[in-house]
Amino acid sequence: MNSISRTVAALACVFGMAWSGAAAAAPVQVNIGIVTAPAFVHTLSAEKFKEALDKALPGEYDVVIHNSGALGSETQVLQQLQLGTVQMCVCTTGPVEAFVPEIKAIEMPFLFSSYEQTDKVLDGPIGQDLLKRFGKAGLVGMHFEDNGFRNLTNSKRAIREPADVKGMKIRTMESPTHLAIWRDIGANPTPMAWPITTQLQQGVLDGQENPISVISAAKLNEVGQKYLTLTRHVYSALVFVGSKAFFDKLPPADQQAFMAAAAQASTFGRNYVRSNEAKQLAALEAAGMQVVTNPDLAAFRAKTEPVYASLTGDTKKIVDEIRKSEK
Repeated sequence: MNSISRTVAALACVFGMAWSGAAAAAPVQVNIGIVTAPAFVHTLSAEKFKEALDKALPGEYDVVIHNSGALGSETQVLQQLQLGTVQMCVCTTGPVEAFVPEIKAIEMPFLFSSYEQTDKVLDGPIGQDLLKRFGKAGLVGMHFEDNGFRNLTNSKRAIREPADVKGMKIRTMESPTHLAIWRDIGANPTPMAWPITTQLQQGVLDGQENPISVISAAKLNEVGQKYLTLTRHVYSALVFVGSKAFFDKLPPADQQAFMAAAAQASTFGRNYVRSNEAKQLAALEAAGMQVVTNPDLAAFRAKTEPVYASLTGDTKKIVDEIRKSEK
């Protein structure tokens, strides 16, 4: 081999090594599946997670947020997490019940009285135990955050007591517990993945139930939902969930960074929901939504007692512990 050939070969080797090093250093893509649009707290908190992770592990991970149901319903995204084809999601806890049955404990009607109580429970031993239970489903429970307390909207009439809901077709999450709640109240509950704008516009559904933050961000007052009743019947947590197949391959230090980023993002999400709730409610009312602020909650509670009677095993124990936390 002559000197020119040796030089070319050496340069090729150098460039080859550089290319190989660059390829090895390429950031790992982390896909986050979210069913709601960018204006919702789900996406806003996912963006905070991305910022926190980029700061902790600069250039190592490329967080891509897929909102507006681009990766499917929450149930479908959770299934993809089990397979490892999606790495994370921010979802409501209702659909998680199909994967982690004990999560229904925090979905029970009129169980929580305040955000102070939800923080005490979800950040304490009860919440941490629930997050650990995600593992048996091939998931990683990372951190709870707020969606808010759920309230009822509809296109038909003002709702003040359970009798007013009788026969109404009310959209619920894909959750057996939520279906049971609304059956007991007397509605015709219809489980349906988000979004539901078209179904509300076309009158396929009479109403739905969601926190103020969701009702506001989705502008449900503009799709025929004329009436809002502040039932606050279920506290609706959001949860950062990871794929166990993905997490198990991460170095321990990186796992800790992911968890810390989720905790930071969850704190942001809670503050966002709570600080904006009153303003969002006032804006909905100013836009023409008729708001019932004092429904007969005692009557609604009485109607939903059978949901508690059906509890067994660990779920019943968790609910009993949550009830003790309020005392």
